[in-house]
Amino acid sequence: MKRDMELIIDILKCIEETKTSASSAIVVHMYRYDTKEKQEHVQYQINLLKDAGYVEARGGLNPYEFTIYNMTWAGHDFLDAARNEVVVSKTKEFVKSKGLDFLSLPIDVAKELLVETTKKMLFS
Repeated sequence: MKRDMELIIDILKCIEETKTSASSAIVVHMYRYDTKEKQEHVQYQINLLKDAGYVEARGGLNPYEFTIYNMTWAGHDFLDAARNEVVVSKTKEFVKSKGLDFLSLPIDVAKELLVETTKKMLFS
């Protein structure tokens, strides 16, 4: 399976919208991912987020099932950098102009580029 940066952003948004201080844990359900194969794709992305330190999660009995307890500081930082669709679009255009694909960038590189694009938009 491949990393899917757009889905990762959607998952982080879902966590932010769903998780409350009263809820101890959530299971992420992305509604347009309605087949077993698509659900495994979502769970794979959550595993990547866990491995990257962006969420605190624990696997279930199913190898692609995760319960999410919290989004970490790093997860919030990445989501804040990726929240604005104009910033994401401009970053994708810049990366494409360099002959690369935004969706396949390492997550730390993607975050840095998103932050730099935001800075350029604010300070130019």
